[in-house]
Amino acid sequence: MRIIRAEPRHAVGALAGCAVFGGMAEGRLEELARSMEWTVLDRGEVLMRTGDRGDDLYVVAGGRLNVAVVGADGTETIVREIGRGSTVGEVALLTGSPRTATVRAVRDTLVGRLTRASFERLMEEDPRSALQLTRVVAGWLLPGSPPRRNSAPATVAVVPAAGVEVRKFATRLGAAIPLRALDPEMVDQALGAGAARSPAGSPFERALADYFDSAEVEHPLILLLADPDTESLWTERVLRRADRVLVVAPGGARPDRQARILLNRIAETAPEVPKELVLVHRSARPPAGVTATWRDAGGFARQSHVVADAERDWQRLGRHLTGRATGLVLGGGGARGFAHIGVLRALDESGIEIDRIGGSSMGALVGGLWSTGLDPVDIVERNREIWHEIRPLKGFTLPFVALHGSRRSRTAMTGAFGGQRIEDQVREFFCTSTNLTRNRSMIHTSGPLSRYVLASMSIPGIVAPVIDRGELLVDGGVLDNLPVDPMSRTGAGTIYASDVSPPRTFSVGMHWEDAPGILDVVRHRLRQSAGTAFPSIVRILERTATLASDRAASAQRMRSDVRFIAPPVAQYDTLDMRHLDEIVEVGYRSALETISGWTEEQR
Repeated sequence: MRIIRAEPRHAVGALAGCAVFGGMAEGRLEELARSMEWTVLDRGEVLMRTGDRGDDLYVVAGGRLNVAVVGADGTETIVREIGRGSTVGEVALLTGSPRTATVRAVRDTLVGRLTRASFERLMEEDPRSALQLTRVVAGWLLPGSPPRRNSAPATVAVVPAAGVEVRKFATRLGAAIPLRALDPEMVDQALGAGAARSPAGSPFERALADYFDSAEVEHPLILLLADPDTESLWTERVLRRADRVLVVAPGGARPDRQARILLNRIAETAPEVPKELVLVHRSARPPAGVTATWRDAGGFARQSHVVADAERDWQRLGRHLTGRATGLVLGGGGARGFAHIGVLRALDESGIEIDRIGGSSMGALVGGLWSTGLDPVDIVERNREIWHEIRPLKGFTLPFVALHGSRRSRTAMTGAFGGQRIEDQVREFFCTSTNLTRNRSMIHTSGPLSRYVLASMSIPGIVAPVIDRGELLVDGGVLDNLPVDPMSRTGAGTIYASDVSPPRTFSVGMHWEDAPGILDVVRHRLRQSAGTAFPSIVRILERTATLASDRAASAQRMRSDVRFIAPPVAQYDTLDMRHLDEIVEVGYRSALETISGWTEEQR
């Protein structure tokens, strides 16, 4: 940790970009910058630990920090990633409470520390500015306030693999979004011959740092184009500087020995930096299984597929890198989930581009079909094949594991998806399931589409669990019927959610005093005038399976950072699949009306 004696020249700009200092006069920002202690953290260095005394607020003026929470078993889970213009420690500053997270530098990072004494002096001299800080922090703590999301990366290292022309890649991406691409030749031209590939600690080091800092201030996104040579000092420098590493490879190539050496070097040089794979394809259908080999070799958190001559794919990648991607969440709800198809149609007709979809239960099926490239009309027909022809819920079986056999369900999902895998789809998709073995919700971003969509739809007791590596997976709606949080963690800038499971009532007529026996059931079937039917075992199992997630979904509906579409489909029975076209139309009309309301609000 190295302390800088004077404030850095970009300090005022960094403060001005912070929500907690928004609206503060420039003169006050300059005074605040001078009063702060400015420190450089080396890559991997810890800024604060869980349980530390909390008296200070930190401002990130350059670089990247990971925020991690510590579990009961001592393991750390990264929950947020913050960059230039972000703050950390605001709550501790106001309350004096201990730190609730461990924060460490992803790369060399410049932070400014505002002490409690400086803050109290600010309150005395400029109460309005202090009140602004207090209001912003209080807003974050209010019920229903959105979680603070990851900041978009400022500097991305682009590393070529398997013969990719990295400058050509940068040119194509630059045609889709504003950016500045830097390679060794450009850096040497600005700073002098040999600067880019100079060793760490050379006389060029300070000039390089100032050059990169200035570029980050002046441009929304910086691409540092690495050398193909794995031993290049420039490649090492850009890996240490990057907020994110993109490994770019041809779509049809598998990682060879040289590529694996490159991936190992990235892992050793930048272990804390998020790594993503970009596969550039000649055609719209990626070869099956290639993505999985790259993911396994490089430990990538996610991948993007770009068809070389498809402008929409480059724009989608650009939105992802700048934090402007649009995500759509499709909730569970059985037959009511057919409304999602109408929502997709309405969003498309309204010109709202969807970059990624996440779904649970029936939402997983509709989202999975969308990811394979189908349009709403094709998705309707595929559902007609599944529910009206194969009819996976048609027959009962001896209830050793579930009321319905699994053969028809497996046949339906195999017919819908064949051998396709989640990670091979150009359209990004995830689905959720509930792991009974581990008692946790699972987020599936890779693996067979048919297996994990089926798992996401397997209501416990009604459909047999899916066995996955010795563990039992059931309906995603058991724990997370509206997976907004997983979508938020993807870094999506705008999130839409189609919610087809409104609060439910589950009651019986007053004439029922005890649960019915077999004669009561027969009597009711013969005499419909016998009163309200007692819920069947299927309905009771379905309701029981979703109790926990109904409560979680209610909390999600309070979020102010998500745009919800709630088609009026409560009158349709969850397991009655006969009204496919009717429910799709309800979803379409409802979504058009909701979208129109958003348009009116913006005027």
